[in-house]
Amino acid sequence: MPRDMIDDMQVTVLPALEQTILGVVLIDENNTITFFNRAAEGLWHCARQDVIGRNVNVLVPRNIRSTHDDLIRHNRETGINKIVGTSREVLVERLDGTSFWASLSLSRIAVDGKIGYMALIRDISQEVDDREKIRLLSLVVRETDRGVAILDPEFRIIYVNRAFSDMFGFGPERVTGHGLSVILAGDTTDIGILNKLHEGARNARGFTLEIRARHASGRDIWVSAAMNPVFSESGEIENIVVVLTDITEQHFLDSLQRDTLEAISSDLSLHEVMDFICRRIEHYIPDVMPAIYLVEKDEHLKCKGRASLPLSLVKLYDTLPIGDGAACSGIAAATGNVTECDDIAHDPRWQHLREQTLHNGIKAARATPIILRNNRVAGVFTCYSRTDALPDTACQKAVATSLHLCTLAIERHEAKEHINRLSDFDLLTSLPNRRWLRQNMARILRRHVRGNLMLLTVGVDNFKHINDVFGHTAGDELIAHIASQLRDMLTIDDTLVRSGGDQFTIVTNGEQQHASALSATILRVLGKPTHIGAVPVSLSASLGVAVHPENGEDGDTLLKNAETAMFQAKANGGGHCCFFSPRMNQQASDRLILAAALRDAIAHDRLRLFYQPQVHARSGQLYGVEALSRWIDPSLGFVSPARFITVAEETGQIEAIGKWSLRAACMQMAQWMRDGVDVPVVSVNLSPLHFRDETLPEFVDRLLKETGIPPERLTIEITESTMIDNYERTIRVAQKLREMGVGMSMDDFGTGFSSLSNLAGLPVNEVKIDRSFMTGLESIEKVRAVVMAVVRIGQSLGMTVVAEGVEHEEQRRLLADMDCDVLQGYMFSKPLPAEELAAWFSAYQPAGMTV
Repeated sequence: MPRDMIDDMQVTVLPALEQTILGVVLIDENNTITFFNRAAEGLWHCARQDVIGRNVNVLVPRNIRSTHDDLIRHNRETGINKIVGTSREVLVERLDGTSFWASLSLSRIAVDGKIGYMALIRDISQEVDDREKIRLLSLVVRETDRGVAILDPEFRIIYVNRAFSDMFGFGPERVTGHGLSVILAGDTTDIGILNKLHEGARNARGFTLEIRARHASGRDIWVSAAMNPVFSESGEIENIVVVLTDITEQHFLDSLQRDTLEAISSDLSLHEVMDFICRRIEHYIPDVMPAIYLVEKDEHLKCKGRASLPLSLVKLYDTLPIGDGAACSGIAAATGNVTECDDIAHDPRWQHLREQTLHNGIKAARATPIILRNNRVAGVFTCYSRTDALPDTACQKAVATSLHLCTLAIERHEAKEHINRLSDFDLLTSLPNRRWLRQNMARILRRHVRGNLMLLTVGVDNFKHINDVFGHTAGDELIAHIASQLRDMLTIDDTLVRSGGDQFTIVTNGEQQHASALSATILRVLGKPTHIGAVPVSLSASLGVAVHPENGEDGDTLLKNAETAMFQAKANGGGHCCFFSPRMNQQASDRLILAAALRDAIAHDRLRLFYQPQVHARSGQLYGVEALSRWIDPSLGFVSPARFITVAEETGQIEAIGKWSLRAACMQMAQWMRDGVDVPVVSVNLSPLHFRDETLPEFVDRLLKETGIPPERLTIEITESTMIDNYERTIRVAQKLREMGVGMSMDDFGTGFSSLSNLAGLPVNEVKIDRSFMTGLESIEKVRAVVMAVVRIGQSLGMTVVAEGVEHEEQRRLLADMDCDVLQGYMFSKPLPAEELAAWFSAYQPAGMTV
């Protein structure tokens, strides 16, 4: 290099390189370090005199030293810049053994045929570290089994991970730009949940909420949503991070345990409890058919619970003794061990059962013994699989959860059976029971042969409502209190018996005046206000009196007539005493006259349908109308539905009324459709008699085709008694109607626990809360708790919940707060003729329905 050039570099270039913040290293044509600036000293943690004059390999990373010299030589010789003119990241090793990440770039310096190089080094350790942290965080977000969604300040989704897409079945392209309602949308959407999510997201500490979401396939799933906002330095929300965990399985197991315990404590029969468990499991896991068998005294298994397991198979399995001949269930009962069969078609243990079992779509089975606390095998929980595989892990967990519930139910049932066999006395009141009375009436009659013996039957009015509102425990306490009051009113010669749930019978001696005076005393004492907890309650009672021998010469006849008189007192409004008399026969005759008039009204089309609107609880939009029968007779005038429907049910005319109502409602819906009156659906009540007729679906199908209305515009309402009456046939008829697209509604739901045990197994899409629950909704906490429970039970099964009898704004607001779906009652409209409903719909303003 010419001297003048060297002098020029020393004067101008090298001082500049000395001052730069980049590490600068110069090497000559022999790869010897000739320059090492101050920044390079800081990067390598050494002084320049430690390296100047040494081969550059002392600074080259260990992993490339073996090829470094060859690359430099090749560049000198050819000028091909594989290592020059580019920047790359390298891990640099210091002389003291430590290292740092650097961005390295080489420049080629050619002077007088001699080629040297200048290296510029920048420490990028922090950048590499930050980048690695970001990579790891991204890896966590991508690979975690928790769904992750990141929202913008407007709560719109801007990112979702793979687990989110797997959890909900929606790809990023489907949800990006939308709010979280994209996973909540559906007929079970809880608008309140969205509001809670938005409000909670503004909480700097974040929060977690369990919500029901909707998979892309349409099925509901439960998720735990943890929301954490990310704030800017100014305190504004920049993003919201949502972490979602699928808790569907645990939610099902928790609800199964909770609801089954409630069913057990509500005095359902053992058969109803076992049915309830099986239906809930099959509703959750459709690929299995659960069944619960109990060990009978004759060492046979007896089916005590099932869902859709065909009755023909139940009858077949029930005939088999415990042991190898009963296949999986019998072996599990005999050994106390879980028994499996993954191929019924070829398992020799199923040779006598194979044909019918396979014919009904069962291919595999697992039987789990139910072992009581005394180590006795009391039964078997068997899950039959519709697929070629054994019941999966979810089914095994459901069975495991149910085993101790079955144990509780069986032990409770056996204890009650034992008590019933041993005792003729009512444990609650310590009074003789009805069985004791019937067994001892002959002796009592002989003892009172010289006097006038009378039976007074006392029935507490509307006691079922007390149980529904305050619970059975409070009801029991009230019964015990009433028993004590009655006992204090009687003499030592009188006999007091608890002859029914809310019914007492008094056997006394004396004239009619004595019975009248005693009845008046009873009515006065029971009419005094009492308390259930802190809630004051006013009671009333109905009394019926039968006199011996005028009203019966034997005990059964006297008791029957006394109860008949008591029921007559209840029918007349309650709160008074009624003596049995021939006049009651006259009242029966009057009912026959009414029945004849009703038959004539049906024949001459004198019945009419009125329609009561049903509205969505939050939006106020019309949900549908319920068709209600009305009768104005030329001679009898207006006859209340409560009166003529009862007569129709007793005389069998209810079936004709039901079919007439169906036809009239469908014809009216067709007319509304032609007139452009937007009534979404019409509901029609049918009685148990209709569901005894398995041709009902064909009748409805013909009716829909005749009138031309879509099946989804018709809903058929069934009552709890319909559900209980011939359950198998009801299921078949209702299922056919649902398969046609016709809606099915459970009317008066919540008035009895029997509906709880059957609802999950019925093909209904709607439940209606009985209007009796509206009384006290605003003021009695337990009423609200019962209504809330009904709403949750119905919605947990994916059903629309309708509240009847809504009359006040406060009732509407409370029901909306409970997330009840649909409201019906006089607050919106009384039942209207069809011609007035169109006018009501035109004038109706749904504003003001938000809470």
